[in-house]
Amino acid sequence: MARRSGRSELDRADIIVVGGGIAGLSAAHHLSRERLGAVLLLEREGVLCTHSSGRNAAIFLELSSGPGDVALARRSRPMLDELLPGWLSPCGTLMVASDGKSLEPLLARAEREGVRCGRMDRRELLEAAPALEGGNAKAGLFCPGDGVMDVHGVSQALARGIRARGGRIECGAEVAAVEAKGGRLSGVKLASGERVSAGTVVLCGGAWAGELGGTAGAPLSMVPLRRHLAVLVPPEKVTGLQVVWSVDADVYFRPESGGFLASPCDEEPWPPGLPPASQAGLERLAEKLSKVAPALSRSEVRRAWACLRTFAKDRAAVVGADPRVRGLHWMAGLGGHGMTGGLAAGEVLAAAVAGRSDPLGEVLSPVRLLPPPPAAIRRAERRSSRARR
Repeated sequence: MARRSGRSELDRADIIVVGGGIAGLSAAHHLSRERLGAVLLLEREGVLCTHSSGRNAAIFLELSSGPGDVALARRSRPMLDELLPGWLSPCGTLMVASDGKSLEPLLARAEREGVRCGRMDRRELLEAAPALEGGNAKAGLFCPGDGVMDVHGVSQALARGIRARGGRIECGAEVAAVEAKGGRLSGVKLASGERVSAGTVVLCGGAWAGELGGTAGAPLSMVPLRRHLAVLVPPEKVTGLQVVWSVDADVYFRPESGGFLASPCDEEPWPPGLPPASQAGLERLAEKLSKVAPALSRSEVRRAWACLRTFAKDRAAVVGADPRVRGLHWMAGLGGHGMTGGLAAGEVLAAAVAGRSDPLGEVLSPVRLLPPPPAAIRRAERRSSRARR
């Protein structure tokens, strides 16, 4: 936790990072390394990682389908190794399906992008994950490099590094608006009424990011989606150490505290905030588990909660400079991949702030989400007209 310091320390900064989850911490980590100026991270809550970054399943999952996800995961791994030795409990992930064809796209992507994985038949699946007994899983891929992350350790290591390099972290400092004039950023206004001037602002506010961009005249469509998670205690002892993810049913589970942590991978549009868990979400989880791991579907629910996962329309992370307002940058829309790929996304962001190109910069740039300018539309129409002649 970081306490608010005096007003004089909040008068100005060179770079303001809005949001103290994994996105904001990763951005501030790399920006403070770049030595581009004084970095100030502002978090609305009293502690870091209060929202999605502290309420997720803590799974490091390389083989994900979002654009750029695998590349971010593979770049993040060595950074996490450097940041915090022992950050991962490498139990591996079993991607399972009722037939092998459903796994072919994942296998092709793994081979194309260099993710280690191997096929497993039903007998091997049941030996590795007895909870699948009686379910419909007949084929699987095992990805040994995945596992469960030390989310608290990673976030604390990032915060320590930011402070050690002279960056400041202020909790309890809610940004109400990003201020710009004449297409150039001037700083932020806090909910308290204070103003903090800065030439660069990075929006890492998760579910709040899209709205904050709008306050500077640069809105982006970001959709927060509610997802349920629960810790289950099955009626009989069920063994198995891996993360299991059903491609067919879109449900996952992993060992946790003598039971299993599971999610139905549900998605329901929800306003920014801490969403409550619902009985309907738990019923959806039981229904999905009954098809994949029947023993877990009859479990006692020890604890249940919900969190938000925020996406852009194409489900790729949004990282880079906004061309509409000079000095405004984005690092948002990480969805459920923030813990896995966030550290690498922060590197892409820092390169954009520094004016350098990055291999993932074009893929993740917010420019892709903006309508083309009128001049570009006219040029495209002229090219189309000439092609028809």
